[in-house]
Formats: sequence, C-alpha cells, structure tokens
Amino acid sequence: MSDEAVIRVNRLTTRFGDTVVHDGLDLEVRRGEILAIVGGSGSGKTVLLRHMVLLDTPRVGTVELFGEDCTNLGSGRLLVMRERIGVMFQHGALFTGLTVHENVMLPLQEHTRLRRAMIRELAMIRIRMAGLPAEAAVRYPNELSGGMIKRAALARALALDPELLFLDEPTSGLDPVSAAAFDDLILELKSLLGLTVVMITHDPDTLWRTSDRIAFLARKRVLETAPVAELVQSTQTEIQGYFAGPRTRDRRQD
Repeated sequence: MSDEAVIRVNRLTTRFGDTVVHDGLDLEVRRGEILAIVGGSGSGKTVLLRHMVLLDTPRVGTVELFGEDCTNLGSGRLLVMRERIGVMFQHGALFTGLTVHENVMLPLQEHTRLRRAMIRELAMIRIRMAGLPAEAAVRYPNELSGGMIKRAALARALALDPELLFLDEPTSGLDPVSAAAFDDLILELKSLLGLTVVMITHDPDTLWRTSDRIAFLARKRVLETAPVAELVQSTQTEIQGYFAGPRTRDRRQD
C-alpha cells in the first residue's frame, strides 16, 4: 500500500428531496489497499459507492479517480475511466439468460476489439482466477450456488483487468467456510493483480481478515478512517455501538 490516492471524494453533498444523505463528506482511498466502508443502515454507503463507480454525478462536491476530476467528464472520457474499474454487485447481477462464460465475455465484447477466440480464452482465465471449475462456465446463474454466483460475478468484474475493484457485500449470504474462502481469494487477487479494493461489508470476519483500513460513515460524513484494530478503540459513540455488537465483540476476543 502506498500513500498515493486512487480515489478522492471531496465535500460530497447528496440530497434526495428534503433528505440529506451526505453533507460535506471527504474520503481518500490509497493505491494498493483494501478499504472497507461500514456504517449503520441509511448511512449512505451504497449511495457513496454509486458516486465512486461513476454511476451518479455529484451535484455538490467532487469525485477524483486516478488524479482526475470525474465530475464533468465527457461521455468518451467517462467510458475510458469506467474501463479501469470493476464492480461486483451484492447479488451478482448476472444476466440470467447467459451462461457464466457468456457473462464474463460480455465486457470484453463491448469494450475491446479482440477476436472472439481470444475473448473466450480470456474469459476462461478470469473464471479460473475466481476459483470456479471449468464446468461452471457453461452453467446459467439459476444453476449455481450462492458462493458460485459470487465468484462468477467477481470473474466478470475482473474481465477488463481493472486497477480498482469495488465489492458490494461480497460475503453476504455465504456460510462461514465459503465466506472465509472468498476473503482469502480477494487477498490473493489483490496481491497477484496489484488491485486497490473498496468494499461495503457488515461481515466482522471480513473486516478483520482483509481490510487495511475502515471508513466509518455516520452523521452524513466519514466519521473516522483507520485500521480496524484502531477503530474499535474509538471514543465516538456510533463507532463504539457498532463494534459492541455480539458478533463483532466475539471477533475482537479471538
């Protein structure tokens, strides 16, 4: 991990009608780290993620990726920037009418001029990287277990060889063994591919096992950003309450 900022969110203010979600929020993500975003329900985690993956444009404040202000990018430049990031959505968001192989091939078909044979080969490499057996490639999403859906979605997120990977609740719904295996996979891929990873998660084991730092959202902003071992010692009321729950408390005592 370096001190170079891959993402800078500056003074972000987000409103939906009279509801203020973020009010002057600042956040920095460093190259090579795994940053986890946590906070209570309604704290604006998913809305923040949508801004960082360039799905929503801030009305107030800026979002910088790779040192470039993305707030007012033209469509061409915005497309180039999006090709440098990969997103794994919470429930996979796989196309149900496509096989796993076809799902992973799709970004390569849309954003490259590679020959179909090369696209097929690259997609299979991503599928194997995500820890799926070769026979999973011909299956449809409704034929997959929850853990396999997560891995297929991860393979698709990696299709364009991104520098920046976003994970939305990557271990939600998985049994403890599968969740731990997925955590190990993320750590391995981060090291192998030199990824910077931003994740939203409520899984205490994932926080302790994988994150370099945690950004805690409360009061419409980032209340603190620190490694989990430091954050659990915070004097902030919201952070104390979050880490005082039985699941997190048990994890601290391991």
